[in-house]
Amino acid sequence: MNRICYFKKILLFFLLLSVTSSLSGCSDTDIDIQPEEDRTSVIRNPAMGWVLYADAFANFPDAYEYWENQDVYAESANIFYLRLPWSQLEPEEGIYAWENDHNYKKLIQGALDRGLHLAFRVYIDSEGSYQQATPDYVREAGANGMVNSKNNRWDPYVDNSIFQEKFTAFISAFGIEYNNPDIVDYIDANGLGRWGEGNRLKLEGTDKYGVLRWIAETYATNFNRVLLGVQYNKSSTGFGLDNIDAVALDEYGYVIRKDTLGLPYWFTDKDKERIRSHFPEVPFYGENVYQYLQSRRRWENDYDTLLEALEAVISDALYLHANTLDLRIPEDTEAWFLEAPDLVNEFIARGGYRLLPAKVTYPEIVDQAERINIFHSWKNIGVGVLPSNTPQWNYKYKVAFALIDPVTEETVFTVVDEEAEPSGWIEGEPYFYILNTSLDLVPPGSYFLGCAIIDLTKNNSPAINLAIKNKKTESGWYILGNIILN
Repeated sequence: MNRICYFKKILLFFLLLSVTSSLSGCSDTDIDIQPEEDRTSVIRNPAMGWVLYADAFANFPDAYEYWENQDVYAESANIFYLRLPWSQLEPEEGIYAWENDHNYKKLIQGALDRGLHLAFRVYIDSEGSYQQATPDYVREAGANGMVNSKNNRWDPYVDNSIFQEKFTAFISAFGIEYNNPDIVDYIDANGLGRWGEGNRLKLEGTDKYGVLRWIAETYATNFNRVLLGVQYNKSSTGFGLDNIDAVALDEYGYVIRKDTLGLPYWFTDKDKERIRSHFPEVPFYGENVYQYLQSRRRWENDYDTLLEALEAVISDALYLHANTLDLRIPEDTEAWFLEAPDLVNEFIARGGYRLLPAKVTYPEIVDQAERINIFHSWKNIGVGVLPSNTPQWNYKYKVAFALIDPVTEETVFTVVDEEAEPSGWIEGEPYFYILNTSLDLVPPGSYFLGCAIIDLTKNNSPAINLAIKNKKTESGWYILGNIILN
């Protein structure tokens, strides 16, 4: 926002403030609340923050060993991400890991026990995998494919009808288990091609566009409550950015993922500007291009030190308004904390969204018969966005205020401001609102005034942790101050 627009917005707000305050008849008792900002703490909110990985290309981890190594770092992360082959989740038709694999279940439960939400990518191509990625029952059912000469593993043609039928059935079962925003933040909803990134597709025919439409619609149908992501590749062997824009982003409301942050010769300024052109309507989820930071050290091809490589990753993430970034597997997580703890803290402080009420003005004393105005301004001190505008979330997060019994901390009255839309709040801009409401059904008395960003799908209960230091009730309302109702 330019400075002229900024001051016009402030002027309009205070003009409305003075007019409506005089109309309310209670300007003499107005209270101005400016909550103290929290710019450093780990704030756990849906679909943002640092991500721990079970990156199952080398091997599927042992749950006990994994959490023993990651436990010390888990409190700095928000999400646990599993990238694993289809055959790991469904080794035999209808036999699912979430029902039958003890180690898998312990790995998942370990994340949930540590307050982490889940994210997944299920890939079907064996390149780079520790085992054949597509279950063998698919080939036995008659699906056409090819054997990779390097690893002697069979991979299906992704436009083959039998493969699509079987993978659709798997995604349906997968959705029944994980189409739950209470525990799952997002799904990388593609999984085709090399590394599940949508490139080097194996095809019988030439209709890549048809494959994209099938996979996007299949995931969108089965995950209608959980965010979906698509790898934003420019490879000529994949879907192409124009098709991704037209189908995954525009039709199905996917978020953008990019797995090459920090790679100087491949991830160009032109690539970055195309991703930025979608912001803030389409959130961005980033991934560090380098992995096995200590044992493989591939970053040495591009940078003199590991710190320089990680600085480039963070720079890309912040520039692209990243909601998430990876600490990755235990070896890499340890490297981040040993080599670049300041960068870890920088993304904690600025990555994703950090929403807060900048100022709230309301009458301290009001008559029961009067309508009151609550003047509130908000800001986002993170680089990302709260993607409530996606079709999967359907604007379910809203600003609300409550009158709270100061003794029991029970909520006695709640009002939602339908005009305040958190998904549009971006870093560096102020957002002003006036909420006019009646309290005539509230018993007279002394109350706390509380605020929250609530979830409409959960009976208007507080759902988003705000970047302020105010006391919270057990139910999640932030206490702003006192209000007396005569």
